[in-house]
Order: sequence, then structure tokens, then C-alpha cells
Amino acid sequence: MLSDPPEKLSDARLIGLAARTVRRARNMTAQQVATAMNLPLRTYEYFEAGAGRVNLDYVHRFAVATNCDPWSLLLGPSLGSIEFARQTADSKLMLIFLIALGEFVRKMGDRLLTLDPRALIEAFTETFRKLEEENRAKSEETESWLDAGRDRLAGKPPEDEV
Repeated sequence: MLSDPPEKLSDARLIGLAARTVRRARNMTAQQVATAMNLPLRTYEYFEAGAGRVNLDYVHRFAVATNCDPWSLLLGPSLGSIEFARQTADSKLMLIFLIALGEFVRKMGDRLLTLDPRALIEAFTETFRKLEEENRAKSEETESWLDAGRDRLAGKPPEDEV
């Protein structure tokens, strides 16, 4: 796997590893992504290997080519996760967050100077807790529905009729 612990790898290498994770999750070859990015295969391979400095243009071209969130690629290493980009490729978590943040910044202007850090911590923590709770409830609801459907297909009576 990795020869160096993640904390010793360069940002370019971590972003390249995240890109490889997304590419593989998309079942795309390096050649397919290189072609979609309008790059020679070897140049794409250098990008994915993390050779040189972070190239923001390549990150954004990669995101278009693989339909993923470019900001998750860039910020995942700061969160200590090269998997973050794959995990949020479809939801576009960081892109949505940054768009909403940009709208907030435009509305607030210099009032941003007066924000209480404790209020920010509370607001973000509560929002993420609520998202996690809603996701868990939807997952449980989906599993329950699938279990009941499997039982019906197998000819088992519903539990309330037993």
C-alpha cells in the first residue's frame, strides 16, 4: 500500500491518491480520465502519482471528468482522509458547503467580524448531528422495507399478522 505514513506524504501525493480512489470507484481507467481531461496519459499518471506540486487546473478537470467534488479532493487530506473524496463524490458535500458559505459571506459582509466562534461550533455540530441522525433513520427505514419485501416474496406473513 503506502510506504510512508499519510502525514509524511505531500499534498500533491495525497490528492493523487484520492483521485485514484475516485477513479477506481467510477470504474474508469487512467486512459479514460486522461482523455476526458484532455491530457496525455503520462501527464495524468504523474498527476495521480502526486509528482510535483498540486495543480488546481488538473484537480478541477479531474472533477469534471469523473463527476466528483473538486473541493473534497483538495480538503480530504486536511481531514486526514484520502477516502473523503470517494465518499462525497456523489453528494458533492464540500461543493454544496462552499456554495452555501459563499452566499452567507455575501449576505454578512463585515458582520462576519462579529461572529461568535462558540455559535459557529454549535451550529455546525448540530447540523452534522442532524444529518447523521436523518441518514441513520433513512437507512433503517430502507432496511426494514427491504426485509418486509423479501419476506413477502418468500411467502412469509407480515409480522403483524402472526
